[in-house]
Amino acid sequence: MPESITAQAPYMFTLPGNSTETGNLHFWENLILFPDGIQRCFWISNVKEGESRGNHAHWKESQVIVAVAGKLQLEIHSALGGVFYFELDSPEKGVYIPPLNWLVARFSPNSVLLGMSDRAFSEDDYIRDLDYFGKLQERYK
Repeated sequence: MPESITAQAPYMFTLPGNSTETGNLHFWENLILFPDGIQRCFWISNVKEGESRGNHAHWKESQVIVAVAGKLQLEIHSALGGVFYFELDSPEKGVYIPPLNWLVARFSPNSVLLGMSDRAFSEDDYIRDLDYFGKLQERYK
């Protein structure tokens, strides 16, 4: 368990952009949250109704999650002890998920989740055991 990690709460924000009669353009350039830029992007689609994705936390990785299509319901359990619920139903909204937050993502039909990360993939960064994560919550409360 890394000792130097500080737990923070997730939050929703609006992505900059503009809308015209020819369409919508949204983007994310945030060197405050990701000082070294986006290191990895991933997208998840075709999730069957009733299934969830995520179901893990990270030690060091931070992510921004966007619903580029459809609707996402995010349930995020913080190591600080709180549970946060977010609904993403527009590509102009994003949720910042700092390390030590357990994500459960539920998808409406035809939804597409876009994830942007401040780190390259590392299996060692994943916390995949919910019981173990619960013990971490006791430490950070």
